[in-house]
Amino acid sequence: MSTVLIMGIQASGVSVAALLEREGHEIRLYDDKVKLERNWKDAGEAVFKGLDRIVISPAIPNTHPVVVGAKERGIPIVSELQLGFERLPCEKIVVTGTNGKTTTVDMLTRMFQTAGKKARAMGNIGYPVSQVVLDGDIPEIAVIEASNFQLEYSNLHVHTAALLNLSPDHMDRYPTYEDYVNAKKRVFLNQTANDFAVLNYDNRILRELGRCLPSAVKWISAKERKGDAYLKNNYFYYADEPLVAVRESKAKGEHNRFNIMTALTIGGLYGVKREQMAAFVREYRVLPHRVEYVCTVGGKRYYNDSKGTNPGATKSAVETVGGKIGLILGGSDKKEDFCELFDALFDRVARVAVTGGNAEKIYQSALKVGYSEIEICPDLKAAIDYLAAADDVDTVLLSPASASFDRYHGYEERGNVFKQLVYALKD
Repeated sequence: MSTVLIMGIQASGVSVAALLEREGHEIRLYDDKVKLERNWKDAGEAVFKGLDRIVISPAIPNTHPVVVGAKERGIPIVSELQLGFERLPCEKIVVTGTNGKTTTVDMLTRMFQTAGKKARAMGNIGYPVSQVVLDGDIPEIAVIEASNFQLEYSNLHVHTAALLNLSPDHMDRYPTYEDYVNAKKRVFLNQTANDFAVLNYDNRILRELGRCLPSAVKWISAKERKGDAYLKNNYFYYADEPLVAVRESKAKGEHNRFNIMTALTIGGLYGVKREQMAAFVREYRVLPHRVEYVCTVGGKRYYNDSKGTNPGATKSAVETVGGKIGLILGGSDKKEDFCELFDALFDRVARVAVTGGNAEKIYQSALKVGYSEIEICPDLKAAIDYLAAADDVDTVLLSPASASFDRYHGYEERGNVFKQLVYALKD
């Protein structure tokens, strides 16, 4: 058996360590932030002695000294996703993209379940694939969310893969946008003519990518009669016949229409019937923190889109809610270009309240493009209070276009704090 270093002892690291230990491998643990009884972080050069491979957490940057040292020594580096994927004996669908991954994975899983199939969501959605293997409760269909970080160190052969969309994100990690795109494209790396790739025909980069893939490409589109699922006359079409009116779906917004079309396309590949698809589209409700209506207070509607962690997601949220919008931006920075965001939102947003670690950067970006209705606020409560008092705002939207780690453990905590503060306005 081999000697394996597990870098990053969070959920996925714990799961893959237990899985490999059960198989008889010698496990070394490494974490810069967590106190461990057996932590190799202070071992220096000895960390590489006798080491056969490294399993890396998505949070570990490529510039980490151990990662650099391993590459110099030719030590293989793989993801937890790779090891779990190889050991999971069932049908596997992988979904990636800049935005909409979790929603689409949830849609697919619930569609399959309502169609009587044993399906389970896993991966970047919060439940490691290796933990499913450990548990032994193997589904008929695994619906896997994969991030660009996971795909960087994965060499998968995915029978059915969907790349939902692409826009700049995580530019703190990648030297160029092309590097980010290349990480996402790895989901199709080993596909053959017997596999399926689901792509958005309306996205130029994805359209060009689809023409180069060896797999069978299933297009979705809001503009063209392409593939199995498309939009026409405000209806979702499937197999060239109207399925259900867009207005009947509870998942609002253009972004969710593409998520639904992706789910319909993949569902059809796995035997979901038309009547089951139609019922699902009518009944599905999106997960929390994704353009989630909170309540109306003082004549203003409040929406929680804490999951909007990049400018592309924020643009979609603004288009979805409409009204005279007071927008809350800011958080931890990922080297995003906010000038483009303000160019796109100039006539759609009445006021902006900005808070968080990158508040000054966002503020200066707004002024640079001539947007002046913006206020820096010390915290989320102050941002809410500022917009609640604004006469020219009837809709308050938290869609930060930034990560949450400057003040919160994740977007869920940030969204929950926002909702608590909004509910407190009623008192």
